[in-house]
Amino acid sequence: MRKKLTRNPYLIFSPFLFFYAYLIKINKWPKLYGDEIRYVDFTHNLIHGFYSPPLPHINLWNGPGYPIVLVPFIALHIPVLYITLLNALYLYFAVVFLYKSLNLISNPKIALIGALLLALYPNAQSMLPILYTEAFTYFLVSVFLYTVTLCYIKGKSRYLIISGMVLGFLILTKIILGYVVIACLMVCLVMLLIKKNKQFILRYAKILSIAFAVSVPYLVYTYHVTGKAFYWGNSGGMSLYWMSTPFENEYGDWKVPDLSNNQYPALKLPEVVKILKKNHSKDLKFILNHNEVEQDAIFKQIAIGNIKKNPLKFFQNYCYNFSRMLFNFPYSYAYQDGAILGNIIRGSLILWTSLIGVILTFINWRTVIWPIKLVLLITSIYLVLSGALSAYPRQLDVIVPVLLFWLGYLAANIKKIDISFSIHENTSVKINQMMNPQDELNISQEKIEQNVRY
Repeated sequence: MRKKLTRNPYLIFSPFLFFYAYLIKINKWPKLYGDEIRYVDFTHNLIHGFYSPPLPHINLWNGPGYPIVLVPFIALHIPVLYITLLNALYLYFAVVFLYKSLNLISNPKIALIGALLLALYPNAQSMLPILYTEAFTYFLVSVFLYTVTLCYIKGKSRYLIISGMVLGFLILTKIILGYVVIACLMVCLVMLLIKKNKQFILRYAKILSIAFAVSVPYLVYTYHVTGKAFYWGNSGGMSLYWMSTPFENEYGDWKVPDLSNNQYPALKLPEVVKILKKNHSKDLKFILNHNEVEQDAIFKQIAIGNIKKNPLKFFQNYCYNFSRMLFNFPYSYAYQDGAILGNIIRGSLILWTSLIGVILTFINWRTVIWPIKLVLLITSIYLVLSGALSAYPRQLDVIVPVLLFWLGYLAANIKKIDISFSIHENTSVKINQMMNPQDELNISQEKIEQNVRY
């Protein structure tokens, strides 16, 4: 009995649930601010039977996934503090399901280490007191990993369907994933045309198709209000505009339309605001005279023009975006503070372990299980597209469960890479790999059932 309790992830990680709730309680602001206001406004819209206001003031800044979750709580007038406490549950369950996922494809020790790394991840904890989508996204990502793993091990259609539905709700929560899923389906189509072994690719396609189907009602709605097909939101144009900025000392980070940019203390200086207005006020004055859908189109048009005229600066901004995702710098016209040291340490660990993981995965590609390949495909395209918009640590943080899942699998199944050098007339290098995931895992049906039960 004691052994069962000590292996129960819900019990093992329960202290984190109380710790997360404590963090929220002591750090939650009494009033809504930032994106919290927008999510709550969308929730009120849903309660009153619509999502976006009608023309000409269309607002599709983000998808309806998170506002849908908030509907019952806002409708019952539950205080915002108690709604935010749900973030503690979301992150707690994200940790639990990551553990369960890793336990199916590695071993309990690696599963415990991977789950603890997520539980202690500072960036995840810093977002807990805010009514943002991050904690909920962690939860959905971990559930997706778990159901995809069950689909691989158990081979039952219900897990495939659940995986697709969870991914579909992720699309509604993070609308960039809509474009990611479409791109992944196109990759699957190409692979079906050139590959002989099509069994796993068909599984990818089924999961991705179900995910897309979940988002179809939202796409029908956006087509109804905008007249545009496959229209996920109107926030991408402005983000692409700022990412494509051709001006020196601007690194692709997003700015508020009034150019005050008071989210950064250094940018409150009058001379900085003066520079921003000199560079952008003409464009913004013209763009903001149009309705939101037209603004999105004009932002994209100007951005594409900037990219064509200044491809090297766009590439530089693209690199700056990845730097912000990893290290939370650089920012345009902004000073750095002492927190950058912690960001560099965390970002460097993620960067170098991921590079090692890429090398190991490439060497052992044929023996890597298909759930790993699927999540790597989705994650890779997600990162490529995120780099083309104004990017921040938030974009990278939400895929940390995927990175831990992937690296945990490699740690358990890449048993040995023996590099030996022998010098003869011609120097030769022999690399012997001892790995066969199917043999090494050797998961009995009894162990599978036991893992699934926990």
